Amino acid sequence: MYAIKINNKTVTRLLTLCIMIILIACQSGMSQRFNSLVGARIGYKTAGFSAKIALDEKNYLEGTFGVVTPQPDYTVGLGIAYHRHIPLNDSKNFQFYYGASTKGVIGDENGFGLGGDVGLIYIYKNISVGLDVFPTYFFNDALEFRPLYGINLRWVND
Repeated sequence: MYAIKINNKTVTRLLTLCIMIILIACQSGMSQRFNSLVGARIGYKTAGFSAKIALDEKNYLEGTFGVVTPQPDYTVGLGIAYHRHIPLNDSKNFQFYYGASTKGVIGDENGFGLGGDVGLIYIYKNISVGLDVFPTYFFNDALEFRPLYGINLRWVND
């Protein structure tokens, strides 16, 4: 029987880091259209929970947890991203964002990834729908490039 070995110490450290960053960021100022978004992101062989919080009027921190990389092996990961938002209309319901992200993957294949993020968000009342592209270089046994993308549906907290 094949067993999956997951290093609990690594998971605990990554989760603790994510929680600390989110708690520190929650102490910051108000956002331009929302204080936080909570929901799900799905993409090609990826899916997970997603939360985004405002650091100030234009800067946001996003955390993700789930299957963060498409591959045949079992992997679970955490991701943290910094995004800079630019409103595309006066009501700030339609926004473009860009930024950088990092991802940690554990499971059958362990690794660490770095990449950029680009996306669009549309906010209607308390629902946010978004599309993003986050190409990532993963440092496993060898350097691997993965052109990741996804759509997200989130609840808006004003």
